[in-house]
Amino acid sequence: MRSRLPPLARAARAVARRSRLARDCRGATAVEFALVALPFLSLLCVIVEAGFVFLSQQTLDIAVDRASRLLRTGEFQQNADGTEPTGRLRRLMCGNRIVFFRCDDVRLDVTRADRFSASQVPPAFDSTRKDFVVSFGTRFDCPEGNDVVAVRAAVPVLRPFSFLTIDGQAMSGGRQLLTSTSIFRTEPYQARSCS
Repeated sequence: MRSRLPPLARAARAVARRSRLARDCRGATAVEFALVALPFLSLLCVIVEAGFVFLSQQTLDIAVDRASRLLRTGEFQQNADGTEPTGRLRRLMCGNRIVFFRCDDVRLDVTRADRFSASQVPPAFDSTRKDFVVSFGTRFDCPEGNDVVAVRAAVPVLRPFSFLTIDGQAMSGGRQLLTSTSIFRTEPYQARSCS
């Protein structure tokens, strides 16, 4: 049989048990980690995604600069091999270099004008459809000497953690549209075919 404690002794024992429990710090680290883990991991995902989008944009800019140089100097027209010019320019843009997007997904518009004020850069993103403008990527005006040329490239990249919209060009399927534009005057070379 259990002995019965007086009520005062039982209360003292309960107070002692509670004070030991209050001083016990085991498990505090797990609770603190649970409170901090979600914001920390979310921030880490945003940083990784922003870095990926930044590197993708940087490689797209470099590829457009490379294509612009080929068109500006006439080297692209000089090395024409009878293939479709947009596909050939896309292959030359990517080459054997490391890029952070699919080269097959790049859409190009090359337009030419006789002066800078007449140069129109076509939009690539349709904000109502959240996709490419239907006509974007269908125009390739072969540059001639002393033309003002606008090269515009756009490519969707995957954003696995779509926490932030970086430039308002979020596409369906968790993708982000990156664009790059180069406007320049070509050198005074003789007119040649691009295909």
